[in-house]
Amino acid sequence: MAALPSPDELCSAAYWRQLCPELHVEDKAFQARVVALQAEAGASSPQDCAEVRRRLVEEGFAALEPAQLRWSVDVHALARGVVTLQEHGWAATFICLYDEAWAMAGDASRIMQLATGNSLSMDIVGFLVDPRQTKGFSPHRDRQPEDWEPRGVPHEVSSTFKSDGMAKYVTLWAALTDANPENSCLHFIPKESDPGFLRGDSDTGDPLKLCFPDGNAYQNIRSVPMPAGGCTFHTHRTIHWGNRGRPSYTGGPRIALSFGFSTPDFEPPYFTAKSLPFPAVKLRAALVCAQVLNYATLSAGDAQGWQAVAGSMSDCTASTLKLLHRVFQRHAKAFHPTFRKEIAKKFVKVSLSLSPGKSLSSVTSNNTNTTNNNNNSLAAESSTCKVSVEEPTSLQAAAARDPKLAPGSGSEGRKLSSATEQKDAGGRADEDSDDDDDALAAMLDAEADTGEVLFHDDFDMLNAGDAPSTGTWQPSREKSNKKRRKLERRSGGASTAAEPTARTKMRKTRR
Repeated sequence: MAALPSPDELCSAAYWRQLCPELHVEDKAFQARVVALQAEAGASSPQDCAEVRRRLVEEGFAALEPAQLRWSVDVHALARGVVTLQEHGWAATFICLYDEAWAMAGDASRIMQLATGNSLSMDIVGFLVDPRQTKGFSPHRDRQPEDWEPRGVPHEVSSTFKSDGMAKYVTLWAALTDANPENSCLHFIPKESDPGFLRGDSDTGDPLKLCFPDGNAYQNIRSVPMPAGGCTFHTHRTIHWGNRGRPSYTGGPRIALSFGFSTPDFEPPYFTAKSLPFPAVKLRAALVCAQVLNYATLSAGDAQGWQAVAGSMSDCTASTLKLLHRVFQRHAKAFHPTFRKEIAKKFVKVSLSLSPGKSLSSVTSNNTNTTNNNNNSLAAESSTCKVSVEEPTSLQAAAARDPKLAPGSGSEGRKLSSATEQKDAGGRADEDSDDDDDALAAMLDAEADTGEVLFHDDFDMLNAGDAPSTGTWQPSREKSNKKRRKLERRSGGASTAAEPTARTKMRKTRR
């Protein structure tokens, strides 16, 4: 099994081109064709955008069929690219390394500008749900006060909506393959059936119980099957989820790409819009690596939701996590400070959940009996999606069933493994040490969130990926304790536990 690629390779256009030769990376001629095509016509009619706007304000969600949309790229080519990336060990979100994904982001931006007035926040995520292996996310809201208050937005939910009733954060979810109840489609609770939509969720109550006070209330659920090329829209307050598909379904996985759109005062873009429409490949790589880290904490709470995002990376080790963090750190200065801090915290939290040599799938298996009383769901069983080139996989079988998903020819890319990652030429192995203080602060935050002493052998846990394979490695307690004391002095004392509330549970663990 090949070793992990280096950060240089992950930031190289050549690396991604050879994985998916059907797609484009920093191809100026292709980009020029897309820009010209987008200038000729909008991605959707003004009338359809007005209807989306009305439905978002009235119900909190909306949808457009493929016939109502004019994408500048082939969605089936993007779906094939996601399958190929999965077969080489990469999460679906890595499709954002390709120009086609950013062309679609440009199309989505034109729709959302007319429908909402919001701008692309760079919160882009890919999903692959194979109903025989995983399911969609459990019911959740995309944002809660804990997400927006650190940015200076008032606690009240009303402050996250514009004066005309439009939400300051809206997601466009684009189906790259057919999404239906058989392989998982999206479901929404309409605004009028959700008492907490505008009022907010209490710290102790169950938002779903308020939505479903009796059996008849379940009839308010709206299921939105969507053919490939269609899209849905939902606000940050809309409770939504993906259903568990039929395990014996043979029609192929559900593949999708979501784009977040926000007002700058609510959630500033992760990096400047001046980098659009086609950011440099190094910036794309940094964003994608950060997004995988952003969602990795799901491994303990919503195992199969995590697998829908991570796919064949769902059982990654500390070595892989550190590689992703290092790629992000190389270009961290290009990102907004709040996003940098967020990723530091997520990296620390997920790293602390891993023992040296263990993978996130082991974390998942240890949490399979954890009940989330707030969303009435049980943490899903662990089932890894490891892909092997030597043996046929469900994704390859899906490609055989559906010619649209058959990957193009091309050389085999390196697959992720638990092998020790390669050291970069030029002594770059320690270049992310400048982020130590942020990471240590995040450790204290993580300890406060859980109410446990998580890192008595603490900081070296982040370096577990560098541990020798002989099994003789031991963390340096003296070094760790010195750094811990430094941060406690800086933060004004030792960390204190914070009891998780019901409201914090009704949210995707992405922020």
